[in-house]
Amino acid sequence: MSDANVLMSRRANLWRGVESVGGRLTLTDQHLSFRAHAVNVQSAPLDIPLQDIVATRKYRNLGLVPNGLAVTTMSGVEYRFVVGKRDQFIDKIAELTS
Repeated sequence: MSDANVLMSRRANLWRGVESVGGRLTLTDQHLSFRAHAVNVQSAPLDIPLQDIVATRKYRNLGLVPNGLAVTTMSGVEYRFVVGKRDQFIDKIAELTS
């Protein structure tokens, strides 16, 4: 991933089961990546190649807060992030995957 150009990066949370893992969501020209803060129990890195992303959508975190970003991969796995400026992530991912 070191050869990738960083396009966007924001503090975010990734839902892993019942744990909301805090960290940083980064969009490059090759991947959507999440790196957890060291204090999280589930701190494994996540790298989703852009070519594996088939859909993005908005959702309301906890059913109320409009800051959720859901990303679905070709294998049918959905990753749910809580991130500010989610519309910018959605627009940029759409641009890169079209």
